[in-house]
Amino acid sequence: MEKNKQRIYLILIFATFLDILLLFHVAFRPVSPTFRNWVYSFDIILCAVLWVEFIYSFLKSDNKKQYLIDNSISILGMLPINFVFLRALRLVKLIQLIKLFVLARDREKTVSIFLKNTYLDKIILVAIIFIFILTVSIRLIDPNINDINTSLWYTIVTVTSTGYGDVVPSSVYGRVIGVFGMIGGILVFATFTAVISSLYISKINKRNHDDLNSKIEDLTSEIERLNEKIDDLKKE
Repeated sequence: MEKNKQRIYLILIFATFLDILLLFHVAFRPVSPTFRNWVYSFDIILCAVLWVEFIYSFLKSDNKKQYLIDNSISILGMLPINFVFLRALRLVKLIQLIKLFVLARDREKTVSIFLKNTYLDKIILVAIIFIFILTVSIRLIDPNINDINTSLWYTIVTVTSTGYGDVVPSSVYGRVIGVFGMIGGILVFATFTAVISSLYISKINKRNHDDLNSKIEDLTSEIERLNEKIDDLKKE
């Protein structure tokens, strides 16, 4: 049963990733009407399959209200609506499917505990959506950035605060988007760094805690042996 579930999630991950690439391609590249219609048909079929998976998981969930709250954004990402910003939420569903696939393989639930304690999956999701929205926005708004590859390059350079300066926006709105990219990138990557740092600190603390417990157990055993020797001496 678990193996079948893993295969289903893996197929859905591949299909969703392919769907995102195709939608991205037809949104910003000149394509034939036949190919565009084929992509939209594939998108509608995939959305129907994702809805089936969503309803099945909803019916199997113990807390249905919490399940709807946790998946509220991904619901929008499963709507086959021809609007580029709404379709960006398909990335939310992709991240969720990857998470479900990993959890299905994790029998000891260590990944589930890790994600619950660090919120790393949500941070990565926010970073992906943020980069996607900035990339599309700067491509549509600024006339100096006239292709999606340059837009993505500018966004990554801006968000990571690298600032090569080889691509710069020429319009006021483009520069405003750049400012949002700088501030948002600092916040997102600072949070990501804090999570990784806390993970290493917790590991060090756990190791120190385990060492301390081991020493306490050794001392306790030594005290018990000494007490036994003292009792034997008293009997003699």
